[in-house]
Amino acid sequence: MSSKGFFSEYDKSIKNRIVEEGYDLYFSRPCGYVLAKFFHKLKFTPTNISVLGMLIGVTGGILLYWQDVLLYTSIGFVLVTFAGLMDSADGQAARIYDQRSEMGKYLDFFNDMLVFISCYLFGLLYFTDTYTLAGILALGLVSGYVHSIKSNLYEYYKGEFLHFSLTDSKHRNPPVDHIKENFDRTSSLLRKVTYPVLIDYVKRQNKIKFRSDETTRIFEEAREQDPQKFKEIYERNSRKMLAGWAWVCGSNVMRNGILVSSLFGRIDIYVIANIASYGLYLLVGKKQNQVDRRILKEIEDWDLTSLERTSAAEVQ
Repeated sequence: MSSKGFFSEYDKSIKNRIVEEGYDLYFSRPCGYVLAKFFHKLKFTPTNISVLGMLIGVTGGILLYWQDVLLYTSIGFVLVTFAGLMDSADGQAARIYDQRSEMGKYLDFFNDMLVFISCYLFGLLYFTDTYTLAGILALGLVSGYVHSIKSNLYEYYKGEFLHFSLTDSKHRNPPVDHIKENFDRTSSLLRKVTYPVLIDYVKRQNKIKFRSDETTRIFEEAREQDPQKFKEIYERNSRKMLAGWAWVCGSNVMRNGILVSSLFGRIDIYVIANIASYGLYLLVGKKQNQVDRRILKEIEDWDLTSLERTSAAEVQ
């Protein structure tokens, strides 16, 4: 393959560079591309890659229980990091070889959840003597709750950015009704198990997001009226906000925080810091509202039906 062909195929494996974090652009995606090519030669499907990555990540999370043994913790560090690369590889393989599936997107979410649960659970169990079992359960549940909220919000706003910054977007966050009507939950046990978790995930996403449904309708109508112009407006106002969501709520930051703190034998410090970050994500949400108002201000002269029923002041 020529260098031109190589970079063309690599670019095809990435959804949109504008939403990629630096960690992904310079580490996860290049490694994921190599892994996608490797596993394709072994006849692995993207789903096979996802499941293998999940098993590797959960195993790595279990090893965080031995935080007083640097060798075990280091192996756990490597396995969980590698699972993150596999998480990148499955999507890249799907795009390179045109093996996209509805289930692939949801399986990624399910895998991430299981890997992070194993990290929190076994990493905190090491501190049972320090905090008591009840204390560990309390810390784990609260931190897990904050983690899920942050992850949910980041995925929501990343999905919104992809949708509004692409004139031919297929990355819209699906509403609950769409999932209920279109998600096949009868063909396999995996789909039956995934369905209720997915419905709960999307319901919570709609409940905790800072953007009102009315604002979303206005943005959607503006996009339909002039896709290119609205794309430019949305990107210009929201690009820095997406970086803010990534730093506060992104899975890369949370995963690396867990792993680095575990190497020092103090995952408990990360867990407590994660709980404290609840206030930080609220500040980012407040800033997001200000950005949404700015966008509404820029399109207030557009001939939009939805704008006749609301105003920028009604943004949550």
